[in-house]
Amino acid sequence: MTPRERVLTALNCREPDRVPFVDYFDEGIKRKIMGTDQSVDEAEFALRIGMDAIYNVDYITPVFTNASHGKGGSTSGANNQGVEFIGEGIIRKEGDISKIILPDTKKNGYWDSAKRFIDKYGDSDLGLYATIRPFGMFNVIFSMPLMDFSIALKTNQSLLKTMMTIFLEFNAEVVENLQTIGFDFFMCCNDMAFKTAPFVSPTDFREFFIPQMEQIADLIKIPWIFHSDGDLTLVMDDLLTLGMNGMNPFEPLAMDINHAKETWGDRICLTGNIDLVHTLPHGTVEEVETEVKQRIKKLAPGGGYICASANSITDYCKPENVIAMGKAIKKYGKYPIQIEN
Repeated sequence: MTPRERVLTALNCREPDRVPFVDYFDEGIKRKIMGTDQSVDEAEFALRIGMDAIYNVDYITPVFTNASHGKGGSTSGANNQGVEFIGEGIIRKEGDISKIILPDTKKNGYWDSAKRFIDKYGDSDLGLYATIRPFGMFNVIFSMPLMDFSIALKTNQSLLKTMMTIFLEFNAEVVENLQTIGFDFFMCCNDMAFKTAPFVSPTDFREFFIPQMEQIADLIKIPWIFHSDGDLTLVMDDLLTLGMNGMNPFEPLAMDINHAKETWGDRICLTGNIDLVHTLPHGTVEEVETEVKQRIKKLAPGGGYICASANSITDYCKPENVIAMGKAIKKYGKYPIQIEN
């Protein structure tokens, strides 16, 4: 199988020739692994590390505001120049809605980054995906101070619905345009949980957010993975009504991925779970190999598992451990899975 075929087979909950390796990498760790201080070619890096898919991240929807409205964080990327990301949340009432400034998708050249990515890597046999944030929930929550959001969820849902509509209308354009450009799948990020439970109650999630999120889910016509940190157990059955192909990243300290395999493994591809607290940043090469081996033994049989970290490969990970992860996936991930101990 080609890497692209391998990933798409796993996303369809079938057994490919071996377990795929798909992950997001911080720029610093990529440069360390490649031994350079220059930008890294994505396909060359994937070949070096044994990864099966590469990504374009230029269309993650941030929370945009005019810089004059409050303290700002870092300025966003090339498609979003001239606006500023506000990390602390500044929307408190209806009159603040005008502070949300989203990119102009009609601007000439707005989609060029995605087109260049597909033109450059389309013949590489790698899986190609876009990382997006299409569902609006994350954006609404982090547009507001958390206390204000929590109060509005009980007393002013019309404010939240107005904000959701703004983000959903923008992201409908993102989804509809990107899936015509040539991506194989989407990674849809919507961080919505602490390590112990979701940000909102299952009832609020089911009654308020799911109907809004369904509007975007219905537009997605290519395979997609839902990403959220934290423990989603209480809302997993509700989430699965959205029709995603995969879930990511199953943090070890938050969710039991073995339970997920038993409970939902026939419905979704599980991706992730290699520890980022100890194993990848502080462990030994041997510990990395052992953990990868254990995950593959438990999760890969029957298909529907993509090996990845418990969030992303960060700059604080050891390069030798990341390399060992890729090697271990190749060593133990061949189907049929035959791991004795």
